[in-house]
Amino acid sequence: MRANILGLVLVGSFSVFASILGSTSSYISTPVLALLLGFLLANIGLVGPWAQPALNLAARQLLKIAIALLGFRLAFSKISEIGSYMGILTIVAVVFLMFIGAQKIGSYLGVSKQLSLLVATGFSICGLSAIAAMQPLSGADEEEVGYALGLVTLFGSLSIVALPLMQIMFDLDASEFGWWVGLAVHDTGQVVATASIDGDAALDAAVLVKMVRILMLAPILIGVSFLRKGVESGTKSRRPIIPLFIVGFIGAAALRSADILSNQTLEAIGDLRSFLITAAMFGLGSSVRVVALRNLGGRPLFLGFISWIVIIVFAGAGVSLSA
Repeated sequence: MRANILGLVLVGSFSVFASILGSTSSYISTPVLALLLGFLLANIGLVGPWAQPALNLAARQLLKIAIALLGFRLAFSKISEIGSYMGILTIVAVVFLMFIGAQKIGSYLGVSKQLSLLVATGFSICGLSAIAAMQPLSGADEEEVGYALGLVTLFGSLSIVALPLMQIMFDLDASEFGWWVGLAVHDTGQVVATASIDGDAALDAAVLVKMVRILMLAPILIGVSFLRKGVESGTKSRRPIIPLFIVGFIGAAALRSADILSNQTLEAIGDLRSFLITAAMFGLGSSVRVVALRNLGGRPLFLGFISWIVIIVFAGAGVSLSA
């Protein structure tokens, strides 16, 4: 019991520490800091078996609650603000093509199906949050989850430098640049950092497109859940077809869309969600070991690089079609 309490204190303390550091930095997000702190502490031997129950709680149960609360960020009315069916179809097409394409590339490179699924989810939808949401359905181990989170962090950060240079190269206006960023960049924090370089017009367009991408999380999770249920139909699995955290996600989005919650309530939910995601990332980071990542080899890194190039190209094509 004492070990469990100490483990919870560890998770809570470093989650607060990561939140404080994240609030003072415009270059690295709080979840990424928490992930790195967990990874660092585990690999220098400061996190032992005594903390494992609390770390598992953070990386699993708290994560699922956080993903359900993520639905409160989304209002279905955001779709109508895109302004045209072509714009909506473009976003949907880019997400699905990237989701399927990254898995095909992973298969061709010999990367495991589980890791390829996580990379495809993170790159096509919303980075760290999407990978975290897909984790319970993927069957991936801790090292594969850690590698996928690392790839999203690495290549999303590269986008902050690369896309503004490409804007100059292709002479894109603020709206076009915002669309490209919203379609191509992985994590929401990375989208904001990249689009902000060109001002409010680019930022508004990028965030709107990104919100619609995030709305694609629910149908993709449900689709994967149904496919896994079909594969397991010959076994005595009691797992529900649609996991409860996905039901919670959809229910939260419906409540947000109904516009019955006050801004203060939504802010409080947002603060809770952010803290839970931070705690979950600390738990996930602590489960990743350097030796295990080395054993995965360089192919996943190459998968991340190719996927990054592909989504930039897909997004650029999408901007051209919807312009």
